[in-house]
Amino acid sequence: MKSELSFINKILRLFSRLFHSVWVVLFPVTYAKYYHKLTYSAQLNLNNPQDYNEKVQWLKLYSDTTMWTIAADKYKVRDYVSQCGLKQILTELYGVWDRPEDIDFNSLPNKFVLKTTNGCGKNILVHNKTKLDLLETKRVLKKWVKDRQGLISFQPHVWNIKRRIIAEELLEDNSANDFSSSLIDYKFFCFHGEPEIIDVLYDRNNYVIGKCNKDGASRKEMLYDLNWNIRPEFLSSPPGSDFQVVIPKPKCLPEMISICRILSEPFIQVRVDLYEVNGKVYFGELTFTPGEMNDFTNEYLLYLGSKIDLKRVDKRKTIFIV
Repeated sequence: MKSELSFINKILRLFSRLFHSVWVVLFPVTYAKYYHKLTYSAQLNLNNPQDYNEKVQWLKLYSDTTMWTIAADKYKVRDYVSQCGLKQILTELYGVWDRPEDIDFNSLPNKFVLKTTNGCGKNILVHNKTKLDLLETKRVLKKWVKDRQGLISFQPHVWNIKRRIIAEELLEDNSANDFSSSLIDYKFFCFHGEPEIIDVLYDRNNYVIGKCNKDGASRKEMLYDLNWNIRPEFLSSPPGSDFQVVIPKPKCLPEMISICRILSEPFIQVRVDLYEVNGKVYFGELTFTPGEMNDFTNEYLLYLGSKIDLKRVDKRKTIFIV
């Protein structure tokens, strides 16, 4: 009986995925309204979008997101960063493969990161290759690279990213141990080439030591302005009065801001993710649709939305959004 129910549930999930995927392609506007309501419990106003979330949905539907697809590809974006004259902030690339079976683990160093070019939060951080469960690693990578994302999550620009696996340098910074159990993630929200606010994530557990992580991801968060003033009032769920940790101002903050201006200049809006490791800035990724933006207050989302001038948008010329 259990096996029959499991089979039925599997069929229903496949049908639901197919139905939603077709819905996105053929009727993207109605899907956008459905997705927005599901995600933010609010009606989507496409005729006169106001807040950040509404304008990002509008951009998905009506703007030319060709460059989004290139810049969101974790392999191709390296060429973009290099073309911007910022090759020095890239981590070392060890290899790129279409299938996990093609990876020559013997050629990789003892420490490295494995990730998919289209993934979100799908990373395997290897601190000691000798302890890596290769069978489990290949199984997980095979599942990840098989997953063509972007439609159901309504990130149509992600759909056309070529799904591959890359191995990169593992960044480690022991100087941050007093403040975070993980690398500190500096996420700069930029509008028309100007950074506005820094979303700082730390104590993240979405990484792996020796094997694939099966735990749910968690992290702590705080907002800072460009002068490194803490801005908890912009968070929908600010920390309590017992909040103690204040992340020190990055030594390279002026350089980070300059890098953000360069990388974000061609885009209406983008989030530039950077790291500071041992006094050096490293590139993380460019994000155009940063998940379910419920972390900010409604008032601050309206403020960020006011930074997006839709009159300056290059319109989409294709019939379909993918």
